[in-house]
Amino acid sequence: MTQLARDIMNPEPPYCLPETPVEELIQRFSNEELTGVLVMDEARHLRGLITESDLVEQQASLHVPTAMAIFDMILPLGEERFERELQRLQALQAADLMVREITVVEPDDSLDDIARLMSDENIHHLPVVDGDCVVGLISRHEVIRALALRPGDTT
Repeated sequence: MTQLARDIMNPEPPYCLPETPVEELIQRFSNEELTGVLVMDEARHLRGLITESDLVEQQASLHVPTAMAIFDMILPLGEERFERELQRLQALQAADLMVREITVVEPDDSLDDIARLMSDENIHHLPVVDGDCVVGLISRHEVIRALALRPGDTT
């Protein structure tokens, strides 16, 4: 029997609203031992995702220089990256810190496809969406648990 996203997902994923203060998120991550939090509006529409890495990177110092001089030429080192880092350093709310471009899966996607996607794309959290509403969240932990419980499978 093939396991599906609906079988392994956390149907009550941790989430916050876009206006949730970053300081509150830090406390929640610590107190609830979270690895990721969905950012959703009140209608459960996905707006973004915040992970432990996002919070750690937000506390890191800004990477400078933004340009490098070589043979009297100035080469920019990624203006968009610099602007994103600056925004992260100044983040006050979840909406300021969240990643907006998120890969999602559907409830009927298979465990094998989910594991492959996580591996290929180095993804740690996959929201499960049905239409335009979030119905769950799959982390690597849920995938590992599902693989461990899979009866008689040696693949």
